[in-house]
Amino acid sequence: MTLPARWQQRWQAWLDRRIPPAAQVTLSHRSIFILPTRSALTFGLLLLLLLITAINYQNSLIYALTFWLFSVGLAAMLFTFRNLSGLTLIAGHAAPCFAGERLRLPLWLQADRRGHQALLLGFPDQPTQQASVAAGERQALHLSLPAHQRGPLQTGRLRLDSRYPLGLFNAWSWVRLEFRGLVYPRPETVPFVFLAGDGGEQLSGAPSTQSGEQDFQGLRPYRQGDSMRRVAWKQLARGKGLVSKDFDHDEGATCWLDWEALPGLPVETRLSRLCGWVLQAHQQGWRYGLRLPGTEFSPDNSEGHRDRCLQALALYGFSAPEGL
Repeated sequence: MTLPARWQQRWQAWLDRRIPPAAQVTLSHRSIFILPTRSALTFGLLLLLLLITAINYQNSLIYALTFWLFSVGLAAMLFTFRNLSGLTLIAGHAAPCFAGERLRLPLWLQADRRGHQALLLGFPDQPTQQASVAAGERQALHLSLPAHQRGPLQTGRLRLDSRYPLGLFNAWSWVRLEFRGLVYPRPETVPFVFLAGDGGEQLSGAPSTQSGEQDFQGLRPYRQGDSMRRVAWKQLARGKGLVSKDFDHDEGATCWLDWEALPGLPVETRLSRLCGWVLQAHQQGWRYGLRLPGTEFSPDNSEGHRDRCLQALALYGFSAPEGL
């Protein structure tokens, strides 16, 4: 391990102890760092020149100006620190996305006792956002971050900066917010390989009609998770409520998307292909089931079924996080 990497690891371990990960963080003296900016160094040089001039000429007016400007600098340091102190950051629930896409992370800034102005927020190597929040209010933001890997959402530390009010000091904090969310596998579009019907015969291409044609049987009340293709829109337009079309053979399997149909492939490749097949099957309106090691989802074509299948693919090999 190289020296920079070792120091980086120690730095992260120290941050984890000082500012532990949490879904909600309130900034205090333990989590805020502050240093002078280049402008402050120039300002300090100016004060030094004024002090030398005052000593050289024994001019009380220059003395007064020097000490007044010094007091302004100290006040600026205090106000810059207070602009972060007491601010609460609350992580929200991010909408699922696929690996390779960008996540939208909901974040709330809450000010209880005083306002916080000209705040800059962003993840390393990502665009920053500026925000302000008035006293007693809550400000909603959405941060953007690329999703590189599937699984439970994991983000790095978020940097929060402030140079308010004079820009002489920079106060910042590194917070690790526990955003909730899932990253689905990157979908890979390849020809289908699936098991049709109950016979277990491996097929390719479009689903077979072994399990029979689906005949219209009537209308039934809409159930949450029903596919939008099953909704009787004409009935809804006539003011007869939200109902779904019912077909026979709805309980019979049409096709199975099976982990065992992809032997010899790496785990992530299998998950990506199964993810692509789930999306294709749902888009075509087919009834499909999903088999993973230790998990099986009976054939269905509702949006809820699609979401459950995608969630199972995202969490394969992980423990399901709380709140999902």
